[in-house]
Amino acid sequence: MSETLTCIMCPVSCELNVIRNDDGIQVEGSQCGRGVDFAEEEILHPKRNLATSIPISGKNFRMLSVRLSDRVSRHLLMDILKEIAVIRIDPPVYRGQVLVDNILNSGADVIATRTVE
Repeated sequence: MSETLTCIMCPVSCELNVIRNDDGIQVEGSQCGRGVDFAEEEILHPKRNLATSIPISGKNFRMLSVRLSDRVSRHLLMDILKEIAVIRIDPPVYRGQVLVDNILNSGADVIATRTVE
């Protein structure tokens, strides 16, 4: 089985041909080692970051933007979004404040991306 990926690790944006076999994967088209690492992770253990918002009480803002502190397994994203959807927060909230530690044991925290007094 073969897939084509565009590497996002540097501005060159190499087009990678990734071939799956019994031993793992073979990557062709990368001009550096970062492309190989990117393809291996993207095919075998894809991870994503997440940014969204949650309701906040107060007069100036209705929503508080939040993000994860680290990338998580792509397969956890929908479950994490469901957990975040039930969060309600009252000000004050400070940029960088951890709102949920280690959400769903993913290794990532939900953190605020703005200050709301």
